[in-house]
Amino acid sequence: MRACDSGKEVSRMLELNRTSLQPGLDEIKENSSKIKQAITWHRSPSSLSSSYRSHLGASSSSMSWAESGSDTFDDYGGMASGSHSQTLGRLFAWEKKLYEEVKAGDRTWQAYVKKCSQLRNQDAKGADPRVLDKTRTVVRELYTRIRVALRSAESISEKIQKLRDEELQPQLIELLQGLMRTWKVMLESHEIQKQIMFKVNSFTCPAYGKFSNDHQRHATLKLEAELRNWRASFLSYVAAQKAYVEALDGWLSRFILSDMVYSSRGRSSLPCNKTQLPPLVVLCHEWFVALNKLTERPVSCAMRSFIRSARVLWVKQGEEQQQKRRVDNLAKEIDKRVVAFKRAENKVVESKLLEYKAESDVKQKIESLSERKEMLNTLRKKWESEKAKHHDCMKNTHEVTLNGFKIGLASIFESLTEFSRESLKLYDELLVHNEEAKVPDRIGEKPNGVEGSESHIALDGR
Repeated sequence: MRACDSGKEVSRMLELNRTSLQPGLDEIKENSSKIKQAITWHRSPSSLSSSYRSHLGASSSSMSWAESGSDTFDDYGGMASGSHSQTLGRLFAWEKKLYEEVKAGDRTWQAYVKKCSQLRNQDAKGADPRVLDKTRTVVRELYTRIRVALRSAESISEKIQKLRDEELQPQLIELLQGLMRTWKVMLESHEIQKQIMFKVNSFTCPAYGKFSNDHQRHATLKLEAELRNWRASFLSYVAAQKAYVEALDGWLSRFILSDMVYSSRGRSSLPCNKTQLPPLVVLCHEWFVALNKLTERPVSCAMRSFIRSARVLWVKQGEEQQQKRRVDNLAKEIDKRVVAFKRAENKVVESKLLEYKAESDVKQKIESLSERKEMLNTLRKKWESEKAKHHDCMKNTHEVTLNGFKIGLASIFESLTEFSRESLKLYDELLVHNEEAKVPDRIGEKPNGVEGSESHIALDGR
């Protein structure tokens, strides 16, 4: 229970029990993936999907939501540094607004280039001065609109960076602290479970002797289902965490200039001088790299092995029950034949006592009785053989049960202990590195390597 309760703090931070949003957020309530996309959208308009582009014009309420206060969400948890989901939502809204500004600026730029070309052609052909003046006026207006678009994009970029540094960064640090506390409790709990299994392995279990029944077989099947669910939940948790951090790292990497190192497999490392990068960019990239090195395979394999043991146990229990039915059926058949044999034997005795019975008739009945006795003995030998097989089945079931639980559970708790230890070390080192990387704030100085907002609209190279 303590291990289970340890995860509730992180769940509260992520507001997993929040059930309702205010009416103005129906769009995001209906499609929760949009909040996740707040950390995955690239800041370049060319990277957005066509479906997302078509959606941009459908909503005009994104900015009013982005500027709303913390009362947007119901009080169902959250962090001391603010609502993480609300911060992601505001980032999504500002990124959406930035995309709209970029697209509008791009259309203006295309019109500007076209009009400049038209002006050059008119001037080369010696067009009427009034026509030239009219075209120049349009060119100046378009140029002014481009400058306005640049300033607007720069303003939005500054808001996004402010959200990143003042809200997202402290929230992620708080989340890391919560995860570290969770894995500390998990490690302690799994250590205790591991010690218990070590003691269990030293116990001398009583010899087999109880038959498997339908209730036990149903319990084994239920155990297998629970083990499969346990394994699936564990793998889902690890995959979701890695996907979340990968999305964060992918989005934050857009704040870095194009000198990031790339390989054939994708993004591989940050620029060498990390002190010039925003702290959150470095932190999330280290988190991303560390999680990729953390492998869940030993835990997954141990759980899968125990699941197979449970399946083998279920099969063995079925074989034992089937063999038990054979033994019981033979026992019933023997009882019937014993009764029939005694009845026939009594008739032979009666025939001997009656003097008028022919001697040949009595002799024939005695021979028939001998054949029945021989068949009965053969049936008893078969029953003894089947009974021995049943005892072997019971022994096999007993061994599979003991080995499955002793070895299987011990292996699971051992691998979970190691995974918890590595996870705790991971988050502890991330927080230590974050503390070591802290430097005094320098007023008015923007970290090198951060893209200026004008990089969102390329107006000078087309």
